[in-house]
Amino acid sequence: MKIMKNMSKRMNKSFMALLMCVVMMLSLISTSSISYATEADTTTNNQTTTSEDNSQTGTSTSNNNSTSTNTDPNGTLGKNSEVGIELTKSITGKSGKSVTVAFVLKSNDPTTIKLKSVYPVIDTAFPFETSGDAYKIISADDAEKQKTLEATFKMTARNDLATGYHSVRFIGEYQKVAADGSVKDFYVIKTINIYFTNGSGESKDDSDDKKQEEDEKDEDTGNEDLNDDSFDDSDSYDDGGSSYDNGGSEAEAVAPKLIVTGYKTEPEKIMAGQTFKITIHIQNTSKVTNVCNGKFLIGNEAGSFTPTNGSNAVFVESIKAGETGDIVMEMKAGADLSQKNYSLVIKGDFDDGRGNNFTSSDSLTLPVYQKVDFNITEVSMTPEVLGVGEEGSLMFTINNQSTAGVYNVNINVKDPAVTATETYVGNIAGSSSAYATLLVTGVEENPDKGKITIEITYEDSEGNKETIAKNVPCVVGEGMGLGDGTELDEFEAEFEDEEYYDDEESTISPILIVVIVLVVMGIIAGVITFLVLRRKKRMAELLAEEDGEDDLYDENF
Repeated sequence: MKIMKNMSKRMNKSFMALLMCVVMMLSLISTSSISYATEADTTTNNQTTTSEDNSQTGTSTSNNNSTSTNTDPNGTLGKNSEVGIELTKSITGKSGKSVTVAFVLKSNDPTTIKLKSVYPVIDTAFPFETSGDAYKIISADDAEKQKTLEATFKMTARNDLATGYHSVRFIGEYQKVAADGSVKDFYVIKTINIYFTNGSGESKDDSDDKKQEEDEKDEDTGNEDLNDDSFDDSDSYDDGGSSYDNGGSEAEAVAPKLIVTGYKTEPEKIMAGQTFKITIHIQNTSKVTNVCNGKFLIGNEAGSFTPTNGSNAVFVESIKAGETGDIVMEMKAGADLSQKNYSLVIKGDFDDGRGNNFTSSDSLTLPVYQKVDFNITEVSMTPEVLGVGEEGSLMFTINNQSTAGVYNVNINVKDPAVTATETYVGNIAGSSSAYATLLVTGVEENPDKGKITIEITYEDSEGNKETIAKNVPCVVGEGMGLGDGTELDEFEAEFEDEEYYDDEESTISPILIVVIVLVVMGIIAGVITFLVLRRKKRMAELLAEEDGEDDLYDENF
């Protein structure tokens, strides 16, 4: 009996201990659930506050680390100034209807910041149905998209949306290359505020009144938002989608994007140091906003091009939405410009006719050419005077006096005095020289002219052929080219010598004749004397051999 009581007590103690463990575990689970719910509520409140503060801005930026339910951002939170966002068109929506959200994500430093992807953040403030494109991730899969990533999401607005602005957050992921070459992952959060209308029958007047109240509410905080360091110049603005009309009462504050679609110059080829007129075609890509009272500044920082009238500003009265306008200016290219392409910047300051001011900037590339000219030096001719029908070599140096290189240089003779075969020289770099040799044949005399005309044909950097004519010294005449005895020109002055030539004919000096005769007579006398002495010596030797007497030889000698 005692044993059964003891066993019962032990079982009761074990049961109580087990019951206490279960109670403690349930308590822990309950505490954890309450804590998670509190954090979620805090996040929701923060997101709602941010959305209300930015209700007037078409696009804005946020540094709050919001969590997406579709994917978690890679890397650490970066600076909003490193990545910009730009709306491609104004965005409005209606509850229960499909809405297209299109924008461009831009790297503000393509050399160090490479875009990776962009996708929406699905949170409690997400105004769209969580299906379809809500989970789409747009990746930058090539080098161009790493600089500028175009994104388009087609999503359906929730049916329970109230009329007014609603925020849509997007996470832009990117890689940043450090100075030491290391790469690190970052992300930024960009917010686009879209004005939705409720399809339940709320009148336009009611929505306009509500919109005006929201506008007045945000006037106090709007300046602080614009002056914040995280403000991105590339963000666009949306006034809620009211259409622009010259006769309407509401103005759309969407900045029209102006782009340079082309240009033409007169003359077509711009030469360094010359004046030209340029016509620049500028297109207003906006479909709803006109450009009015435009002031455009044209030039570049280096001052390569200067306006002839002293002012680089051009006034354009208007460029209608979707149309193209022209800017015309007369300019002069710097005389010291090298032959290459130069950038010309066009900056615009204009309004939309409703008091909203905008700025825009674009650039184009102008090729500038150097005037090519040659100088002929170090001319030599073999023979110095070329006879008719006689062949000779004409050699000279071609000096390229411009900074532009010339290619496929050929030399040909275009002169009635001589004929020659075309000679290939090759390429001549800017401010350089090349040596040329022409094989010429005399055809007719040119003692009065004393020079011939050659043509230098070359190609420029674009393959265009040009020809320049130059005169080169080359005398063609009879024999030594004396002709009828007229005076030689400046290229043969070295041949004139009055000691050997007179005005009538060639003669030999009398003194020279006497000298020659005396020399000849001296030579003859010497030869005769040598022969006589040799003959006498030979005869004496013969006599000595016959008589064998040496003294007889001495006596006879």
